[in-house]
Amino acid sequence: MSKRSEADNKIDELGRDFSAKIDSIPEKNMTIKKMFLLLMVFCLASSVGLNGCRKKSPPVPASTTPKENKPPAETPAVSKPSTETAATVKPPAQNPVISKSLEEIILNRNSWNPILGNFYGKQMPDFKIQDITGKTQSLSDYRGKEVMVVFWATWCVPCMEEVPHLVALRDIIKEDKLAILAISNEPDNVVKSTAEKRNMTYTVISYQGRLPAPFSNIRGIPTAFFIRPDGTLKIVSEGGMPLSEMKSIILAQ
Repeated sequence: MSKRSEADNKIDELGRDFSAKIDSIPEKNMTIKKMFLLLMVFCLASSVGLNGCRKKSPPVPASTTPKENKPPAETPAVSKPSTETAATVKPPAQNPVISKSLEEIILNRNSWNPILGNFYGKQMPDFKIQDITGKTQSLSDYRGKEVMVVFWATWCVPCMEEVPHLVALRDIIKEDKLAILAISNEPDNVVKSTAEKRNMTYTVISYQGRLPAPFSNIRGIPTAFFIRPDGTLKIVSEGGMPLSEMKSIILAQ
């Protein structure tokens, strides 16, 4: 027989004590007797609940020898987040397309991550799409200017929080120096209505087609492509960005 625990002995002792008290109550005082009975059930249940159910380990046969410790099987690789993090962007010493000023902006960022680092310094492919006013927008038309291509949506809270910053950026840096193209894949009427209500003074586009890579490689929004006047990619950010950091990236070499 297995050895009884101290908790088991206490439960039995408690039960015997309650039984003696109940038996000593006259039959005419049935109400009191029932109350004692309920109190006994409650106390027994509480005692078991506090101690928990203990699982007994099966006895180990004397002839059994301990097995050789084997290393755990290799853990299958866990898929990483769909977006690249800042760790995937090489520092200037390894990636010459990232300037010292741009590196400082990356290190001091607050709410976004640089992504798609393998495209930095590469020429961006051209595309032609219509904005909500019906005008055709070509990326190549803005050669000689800084370009910011922003992917957003009306239902995206960080995207909408970023709108006032983009409007302020448009006021600070004029169109002859900077082009801002904000692209949403939502229906034209939805995008146009939001653009009017939020007074989006930059170029707003509704487009449901597929753009060439790396524009088609984004996984989350808001995502912004900062493109140099020569058409090469400076940096790509994922996450909402304040005005100060937008301006710093545009002015960075």
